Amino acid sequence: MQGRILFIDDEPEILKAVKFYLEDEDFEVHIAEEGNKAVQMAETLQPDLIILDVMMPVMDGIQVCRQLRARTRTRLIPIIFLTAREALEDKILGLEAGGVDYITKPFNNQELMARIKAHIRHSQEDISSHPVTGLPGAPTVEDDVNRRLQEGEIFTAVFVSIEHFREYREAYGVSRSERLLLFLSRLLEETVSELCGGECFLGQPAYEEFLLLSPPDKTQILCERAIDRFERGKMDLYMEQHRQRGELTYYDYRGNLIRSPFINLSLGGACNAHRFMATYSALAEWGAQVLLKARSQEQSAYVIEE
Repeated sequence: MQGRILFIDDEPEILKAVKFYLEDEDFEVHIAEEGNKAVQMAETLQPDLIILDVMMPVMDGIQVCRQLRARTRTRLIPIIFLTAREALEDKILGLEAGGVDYITKPFNNQELMARIKAHIRHSQEDISSHPVTGLPGAPTVEDDVNRRLQEGEIFTAVFVSIEHFREYREAYGVSRSERLLLFLSRLLEETVSELCGGECFLGQPAYEEFLLLSPPDKTQILCERAIDRFERGKMDLYMEQHRQRGELTYYDYRGNLIRSPFINLSLGGACNAHRFMATYSALAEWGAQVLLKARSQEQSAYVIEE
């Protein structure tokens, strides 16, 4: 398979024809005829590329694109606009909304294919994502933070860590530890979506560590709500025998009995409102120090510094 494509258009005949052509070229193709459904499908499917018609009822392609760019899991997916309009103003509007290319109807199938392949290849070369959660990885996180710092934006960088993750993985294995990462990523995504939407950024610069960028006035409630949801849901990730014992017990590879507390969530927030930060590296170093203070409380906790 060459890639997964989500094709959004309100004309069934065009959907059918393009789907047939792309599937014949060994692409996995999913279709949607209206914007709200398309946004939901994009979050679920995580396609390699989206082909989006501009002129659609209810929610037009520009609005769909803006919604996709405002969501963590879809903000980096390349979008090619497809439309009958040839006006330069329309093309500029689409590109400013977050599209990477623009093709007018009627179009040549070979040209469409060439553009699809080029943008998928470019996306895969330039954008890293976490192998389990699909969140933006270290290079994208660093680029986003550096851009915000260079533009003089005031924000709080919240570094998020799962305490006792290593013991959990040793006891339950890779598969269940990946479920834990997915649980936390979904929890953080839902919290971000509810409280600040497109104002926030969520990434995963390390395998078991997350980074949340938020407006300073929303950081505290974000941390509180994330911890509350984590505490209410974390016990479902444990076997009944461990829940009854009140701790995780297992034998390591040497045969030693290991006792471990249940997982906790630590959040360390560093706000650049009163301290100059020039680079992601400097901010990450400060954030690591704040995170240590949250970890020292030996329970799910957050600490925020300015």
